[in-house]
Amino acid sequence: MLPIDLLPAMPSEKLLTIDSSFVLTGLGVLVRSAAGQPAEALRRFALYTMLPVELELADGRRHPTTASVEEVAHPSPADGPLPPPEPALLLHLAEALDVPPGTVVWLSAEPTPPEWL
Repeated sequence: MLPIDLLPAMPSEKLLTIDSSFVLTGLGVLVRSAAGQPAEALRRFALYTMLPVELELADGRRHPTTASVEEVAHPSPADGPLPPPEPALLLHLAEALDVPPGTVVWLSAEPTPPEWL
């Protein structure tokens, strides 16, 4: 049996590359991808789905955590239709962690379907 740190990495799916983040006191850190580059990978999940994720910082460090799928709405421009909500993630961090732009969020495992709970 291989030591745990030598086991092959689980396949993972890139959910988004962080462009901006907002601390929501008592809730977590809301992260979004760049404008015009929506996190399409998140659209397959229902709102508020809890996901096991891993944050990959620019220096290669990785931090496992959980996140919930959220949406960010934008105000309607005066001369046009309401833009569609943008998918985002609310990170549930156990300890304070700076999540700078360029940090990549990976899905580390498929969530358990609600009917199995």
